[in-house]
Amino acid sequence: MAENTNSRKERRADSRVLKRRRRNVLLIMGELALCLVLGIGAVVCQRTVNRMQAEELGPDFYTEAINQKTVEPATSMSKSIEEVTNESGDVIDHKEIDIPVYTDTSEYRNFLILGVDTRPDNPDLVNTDVIIIASLNNTTGEVKLVSVLRDTILRMEDGTRKHAYDKANQQYYSGITDTVSMINRNLGLDIREYCIVNWYGVCVCINQVGGIDMEIKDEKQLEWHKGYLRSVCEATGFDYESEVLWRTGMHHMDGPQVLALCRIRYGGLNDTGRTANQREAIGKILEQAKAMAKRGEYTKLLNVAETALSNIKTNMTLPEIIFYASDIGRYTMAGSRQFPVQYTSHEVVGNYMDKYRIDWPIVADNFEQEVRDLHAYLFPDLVYEPSEFIKTISWQMYLDRTGQ
Repeated sequence: MAENTNSRKERRADSRVLKRRRRNVLLIMGELALCLVLGIGAVVCQRTVNRMQAEELGPDFYTEAINQKTVEPATSMSKSIEEVTNESGDVIDHKEIDIPVYTDTSEYRNFLILGVDTRPDNPDLVNTDVIIIASLNNTTGEVKLVSVLRDTILRMEDGTRKHAYDKANQQYYSGITDTVSMINRNLGLDIREYCIVNWYGVCVCINQVGGIDMEIKDEKQLEWHKGYLRSVCEATGFDYESEVLWRTGMHHMDGPQVLALCRIRYGGLNDTGRTANQREAIGKILEQAKAMAKRGEYTKLLNVAETALSNIKTNMTLPEIIFYASDIGRYTMAGSRQFPVQYTSHEVVGNYMDKYRIDWPIVADNFEQEVRDLHAYLFPDLVYEPSEFIKTISWQMYLDRTGQ
């Protein structure tokens, strides 16, 4: 009888362990998909959460409401039972705790992902070379990604260090609040959450999921890859000589190699090719993470989660992170594109050099129409009319582009 009782206890203990593992995997998958795809993550332990860098947006940051049926997100409290364990990990008691529960009933939720270019030789030079808008359809679970080309001319927020119009990646010098406001005001969006990721975190996470397959298409790209790889290794501490690639074609790349490829905008790639590589890499990282979960590699996924959360800055709260992570099973990648699609770029375009001292800008051929097309892509079921602000700057961009 005692033996049967012990067996039942062991089965219950095994069941609790299995449940905890399943719960952890769910949270990890949420983190990988949202941290590496949406740029946010799920919490696997309080120790990791404490490593995240948090910075709230200023109270005056700008949002432009999109025409959707929505109820403002809210956080409520729910009761739960938590196990109390001793130093050996044995359960010695139970206690009731309050769990914050976040709900989001809006049809769409939009996030801003920024990849920062930080270098040890010039820590004050921080370019947002990756600018991605991630839009989640809460009804269908579809996720769409839009890369804003870094050299795209946009109207800057007040208080920037340069001019009224400048390249999109210059706004970050005046802070994250101005950067989110700039994207919202220029593109007619309501982004409230952001995530900033750094080079080192991206490299390590890719290594921890086992690398991904990416292609170097020709000799020009191969030579540029070597140059970018050197700067990546110098900034992140990886050994360049062991990372360098010597042939074109498909490679199973590790973190520094992938990051170097995603930075190339020469050798025929330009910003369109670079951002396409970035979105391709994001999708393949997610595939690798899902494969790891399917194989039951829980410890490895936990390590990825901790690395990812330790190398991001975000304004998302713990309840928000858990809310999106817990529903990750139904999220699907529904497509990706760039902004703008039709543009003019040259060393000197119209008045941009004489008026703003900007070389090689990317100037939308019809900025207002680009914004309309963006909304039609992200929110196909919503009616949209650009603001007077967008119409005004679109006209100004036309005048500057044509030299009038």
